Amino acid sequence: MSARSASPTAPLPAALWLVAFALAAINLRAPIVVVGPVLESIMQTLAIGAGVASLFTTGMILCFGVLSPLAPGVAARIGLDRAIALALAAITLGGLLRGIESLPVMLVGTLFAGLGIAFGNVFMPSLVKRDRPERIGQTMGLYTVVMGIGATLGAGTAVPLMNLSGHWSVPILMWAGVGLVTAALWIWLAWRRPRRADEGQSTRITRLFKSRTAWTLTLFMGMQSLGFYTLQTWVPAVASAAGVPSAAAGGMLSIINLTSIPASYVIARLAARLHHHSLLVLGLCLLIALGLAGLWLAPTASPTLWAILLGAGQGGCFSFALTMIVMRTRRADHAAMLSGMAQSLGYLMAAGGPLVFGALHGITGDWRLSLWLLMGLLSVQTVAGVMIGRPKLVTVREG
Repeated sequence: MSARSASPTAPLPAALWLVAFALAAINLRAPIVVVGPVLESIMQTLAIGAGVASLFTTGMILCFGVLSPLAPGVAARIGLDRAIALALAAITLGGLLRGIESLPVMLVGTLFAGLGIAFGNVFMPSLVKRDRPERIGQTMGLYTVVMGIGATLGAGTAVPLMNLSGHWSVPILMWAGVGLVTAALWIWLAWRRPRRADEGQSTRITRLFKSRTAWTLTLFMGMQSLGFYTLQTWVPAVASAAGVPSAAAGGMLSIINLTSIPASYVIARLAARLHHHSLLVLGLCLLIALGLAGLWLAPTASPTLWAILLGAGQGGCFSFALTMIVMRTRRADHAAMLSGMAQSLGYLMAAGGPLVFGALHGITGDWRLSLWLLMGLLSVQTVAGVMIGRPKLVTVREG
């Protein structure tokens, strides 16, 4: 079923569908990263320490883990289009509240934004499964690319907008404005496209708990997310401690994120054309292993190369995981269930990664044991990836 024929009662032009899809995707990353670059100014304004301030970012990840399982049930109750509109409205409200100079209000805003993004993360693969099953690779590639662009724009424009306006709330409120426009578009789409007859079936993720494929994908996504957020947090510090100049160490993070954008698109397109995916994911995990080995054994030799390898491997694995959510399920509601399970448990696994990585450095005084930990977890990710690469659909317990 194409986007043009997604609803028999209200045909939707493919171009409009893609615009709405891309706008929704950009709102699932930019609001997360826009706070980080202006966090020091927020701390000064609110007179809070780093521990409290970390709730603005780590609180988001915890919301993803805790609230994602609720998303399939919401979509089943009110319909997928309305559920996406509701998620975007929550993101918008969260952004507006996070732009107010009050710690309690900002924390409430973080909860709303985290809720909306957690739900949106679950809904988007299900939307692709429902509306564009014949163009999975193209659409999931677009999805991951737009999220990467959103993250890059959110982080890259935050400080310039703050400096231009004189206040840290402006970049946060600007993205809330983007969310408002997107939510309005999806509310209109939800009104235009009535709830489908096949929506409303049982979507409890517990129905997947006896599926080995579902658990394997969940483990893969958890290890991938843990590695990603750990590297996002600690790569500059690890590189600097090893002798990489501070400017180059900070630049490694930008290179990782920029490299992940084209890698995610290519892998989604390639994965959709393949029947067996084990060799593909094995190659992606090997890229990450080479990047980690270079960062550990010869960090100053070629930090740019290590960053490119890490970005290509991480971006490709993330795109692969999302694409498998669509390809390893039979129906859109099954995709929502698998997305909720994989992302919920996956983000819960990821939440402790940066903390444990840093704690090991505090205990040992260097980063070797921390990097060994990442390599060990990468081996788990690799085995899970090779298993999920086998063409086997998830089994859903009836009843």
